[in-house]
Amino acid sequence: MALTLAPLALLAGCDRPVFNMAKLEHVRTEAFALMGTHPVAPQSSWRNIPKAEWPPTIASLNPSGVTVYAGGVDIMMRPSFDGGWGYNVPRNRRDLLMPANCYSEPSAGVFWHGPC
Repeated sequence: MALTLAPLALLAGCDRPVFNMAKLEHVRTEAFALMGTHPVAPQSSWRNIPKAEWPPTIASLNPSGVTVYAGGVDIMMRPSFDGGWGYNVPRNRRDLLMPANCYSEPSAGVFWHGPC
């Protein structure tokens, strides 16, 4: 019995993206709005967004942090020393923060990554 429950317990603890297409489209729209309202200063490579300023759909994901960088928005779900889990909404595909093979694309323009 314990051997049968072990895989289920592992899956329950795994991070994975949301597959609600409407919600992911709102995440993309809100990420682009954040890029407009929270531009990155030329001398900085990124800007952490305070939790009080997270748009509603992004906040509903319960991220650990939201960061705007010159090429997009990183929504960190669970940080880790090797990249953690989260979403990346780049201005375009070449602006992804990690190598492209580290991502899946659950919705157009919204990328999911695990540790890479």
